[in-house]
Amino acid sequence: MENARLLDERLRKIIGEVSHNTGGEIKKNLLQDFEASFNKALEKNLQKETIRILALLKSAIDKI
Repeated sequence: MENARLLDERLRKIIGEVSHNTGGEIKKNLLQDFEASFNKALEKNLQKETIRILALLKSAIDKI
């Protein structure tokens, strides 16, 4: 009976460690995905803004 209790405790400890590590990996992956999406959106926005500024500059130069 004692062996079963010790085995159960060890198994619970192992499961807890695996769950903790897996949760950490999931969080890490989610943060990496969020960062990639954010950077892509930011880059797209910066590109649009650069094109807009260049168009305004061209328009101003054409008026001169």
